[in-house]
Amino acid sequence: MFLRGEKIILRYMQPTDAAMLHKWENDTSHWKMSGTEKPFTKKEIKKFISSRHDIYLEGQLRWMIELSPSAKEAERNSIGCIDLFDFSERERKSGIGILIDKNFRANGYASEAVSLLATYCFEILNLKKLCCTISKDNIASIKLFRKNKFKITNRKNHELFLELMNH
Repeated sequence: MFLRGEKIILRYMQPTDAAMLHKWENDTSHWKMSGTEKPFTKKEIKKFISSRHDIYLEGQLRWMIELSPSAKEAERNSIGCIDLFDFSERERKSGIGILIDKNFRANGYASEAVSLLATYCFEILNLKKLCCTISKDNIASIKLFRKNKFKITNRKNHELFLELMNH
């Protein structure tokens, strides 16, 4: 499945993504933001990729973020991933998280990915709310989600809780 934007495409994970996901997931500089506490094995990554890509069964769904192909660019490049997690069909809500490779940040790709996925969540999954928790010192992520109309709903210790409601 694909979601197409102007600059990017969101697509389900494929086996060819294993090496890149292993690199991103095991980069300890991301752990504070993702809540990861230990490295993932290649076997764990491959099992995750082989999931059914069904948020109703798995409670989560990861999309790879790729640059849209252009006339100059024959191949697509995976530049990050965006996740839905803590999905609740009953409450019609999900958590959302994003990672953009450091070489592709500050180009508007993350904002477009959040916007595409929010539209999918509200129009296709019929969710009422998307939520994220961000460290107060992660200024770039706070700006990203605020730019995409997420509102700060709670401040606790070193974290901000943000929500986007479907109106």
